[in-house]
Amino acid sequence: KNWVDFRYRLFGHTNPQADKGWIWQRFVEHSKENYRLIIAPTTNNIYLPPHFIQSMKDSFDEEYYRINVLGEFGDYSSGLVVKGFSEKNKLNLKYNPNLPLHLTCDFNVDPMCWALAHKDEENVYFFDEIVLENTSTQQCIEEFIRRFPKHKSEIIINGDASGDNRSTQSEYTNYVIIKNALKKYGYENVKFKLRDYNPPILNRISAFNARVKNSNGECHLFIDPRKCKWILYNIYNLSFKEGTSIVDVPTHTQIKSNRDFKFLEHPFDAISYLVEYYWRLRG
Repeated sequence: KNWVDFRYRLFGHTNPQADKGWIWQRFVEHSKENYRLIIAPTTNNIYLPPHFIQSMKDSFDEEYYRINVLGEFGDYSSGLVVKGFSEKNKLNLKYNPNLPLHLTCDFNVDPMCWALAHKDEENVYFFDEIVLENTSTQQCIEEFIRRFPKHKSEIIINGDASGDNRSTQSEYTNYVIIKNALKKYGYENVKFKLRDYNPPILNRISAFNARVKNSNGECHLFIDPRKCKWILYNIYNLSFKEGTSIVDVPTHTQIKSNRDFKFLEHPFDAISYLVEYYWRLRG
């Protein structure tokens, strides 16, 4: 009510909204005569280095680029969490014991979800998953050793940063349990590459989608459909709550009606921790 007789010129500056929120409603959908919206795309900035825009185009997925670089309104946080995934992202992959093996972890107990991958400078290849119900970190790392008993190259551990915290159930952290089990088996060439703290989930989602397909239409993330059942289940089903940028996590009631719902979120967390660690979006 204090704005009714406001007589001064007021400037506001903001990044585009991920959805059509109050800026869209006040300045576009229900605009007033004395309200003015100016969209200034990053591409119009003459002071940027020559290849800066192209580097963002290479890094961002199409919808994120359109909203955050071109300054257009969009609905990035609606529908499915993963954007642009297609048959091009599905490949029959083969584990190679001579390549670095990435193990990326989410430490939910029921289910606990880990993913296995190889990667290079630009691409990541998820070729297997370990998804166990009512389990423990010790049981999961034993399953990992059972599946990969003769790995010759280094093992690189990625995943949930909070896994480095001790719980009330154990005097050891999840990652110490993993390290001790691998060392006991004879795996000495083990590295841990983790963030100091988990980034916001929307950052992980944006980084993940940029690997799925960037704004040039290039795919840099691949999943083996033969062995990654629950990862693909998340790709095709994990969604946002309607009208928000909050991931729609199933309730206990929903899980009781469909037990598959319990496998939503955690497999995606596991794979997105790895992707965001190596291909964090900047800009």
